[in-house]
Amino acid sequence: MPQIHPNAEGEYKPGEHSGIPHPPPADDPSQKTELQKPWPDTGWRGQPTIPSQEGGDGEKDFMNKPPYFWKSEGDKFEAHYTSQCWCGNVVFEFHGNPLDAKHCHCRQCQSLHGAPFQWAVIFPKTSVRLVKNEKNSLHFFSTALRTEGHYVPCKVSCDQCRSPLFDEGRNTVLAYPGSFKFKDRKVPLDFQPSCHIFYSER
Repeated sequence: MPQIHPNAEGEYKPGEHSGIPHPPPADDPSQKTELQKPWPDTGWRGQPTIPSQEGGDGEKDFMNKPPYFWKSEGDKFEAHYTSQCWCGNVVFEFHGNPLDAKHCHCRQCQSLHGAPFQWAVIFPKTSVRLVKNEKNSLHFFSTALRTEGHYVPCKVSCDQCRSPLFDEGRNTVLAYPGSFKFKDRKVPLDFQPSCHIFYSER
């Protein structure tokens, strides 16, 4: 089914990219975007099925499980996108397209990102893997404990250039599109936010 998006004149036509970062109107069924997407099988066969799903710091050997270094059985993981920090020390690969995207206007996101809002795309943890961690630059920060360390949910960034890369949640990764390397610098339709959250704090 072709993707539908508005062009510069406000007309909805099939295409690859959009100039307006919102989905088409919901009142026209032919132009709805599918927000609930199935989680792909990317070849993770380890335990638990979703690492760190219980939260906190109890996951043993978390660096060898999604979304960090891990092996895809049957090579089912197919890198569709790549993200990296500004200095290039930390690189992640992403399988398929995001499940959804959003703009978060909460005060915490404003403060942590030094921006009016956070733009994030949502991927299952098993659709993300770390492929480079030069000089052990990967850095974790717990917003719950307000201290560094892998305590889920947590912020993931580069310790060298301080670039934020994503939030690791219990089930998913909320990645920041600004760190992605898109072909021709064009943002795909699947990265367009479907909603604004905490909009009252904008």
